[in-house]
Amino acid sequence: MDALDTYYKNSLLANLCSDYKGRWQAARHDKESLLRLSLNQQSIPHIATFAYQGKGVTMEYIEKNFKDYINGYTVHDADNVKGYTYGLFVGDDDFMADKDVCSFMWFNGDIIVPQTKCVTLYVSNHSKANLVCDGYSHVRVYLFDESSITLDDVDEESSVIIYKYGKAASVEVGKFCLSDKVRVFDKELRL
Repeated sequence: MDALDTYYKNSLLANLCSDYKGRWQAARHDKESLLRLSLNQQSIPHIATFAYQGKGVTMEYIEKNFKDYINGYTVHDADNVKGYTYGLFVGDDDFMADKDVCSFMWFNGDIIVPQTKCVTLYVSNHSKANLVCDGYSHVRVYLFDESSITLDDVDEESSVIIYKYGKAASVEVGKFCLSDKVRVFDKELRL
């Protein structure tokens, strides 16, 4: 059974909503459509959690089967918001978070937020991210499972809000985090 079939089967067992089920079936055989659906902000926590629990896709599967659609590829309007951009990042590297919504899975490296950017980041699947913010950025981070994020190069004009989903998720504020606008909240994950 294919990793996507495993994910879908487990989603059905977890009472996947009928709207998502129909959208999944419509996109099933088109990689770009699947990526668009997976980067919908309601989909990201679900897919990330199922992957973490071993009920879906793996890093190797994504790197092999979606290599043309990760680490820089831009998806437009995944949430039907005109002008919004989305991206999926996997692996060990540093990436510019120049999209409006970025999902980082199995990631190890720097997430660099450009100056004056308002960005939403999803960090999951044992990721170890270091957040770097240039001036006047606003960053919202959703941190899952055993992933960690370090804020060690955040300038004083930037603000960061982090929502931690899980006791094992960790946040470290380093000595070069100059912003006093960093907030961390513990949240309960509800799929």
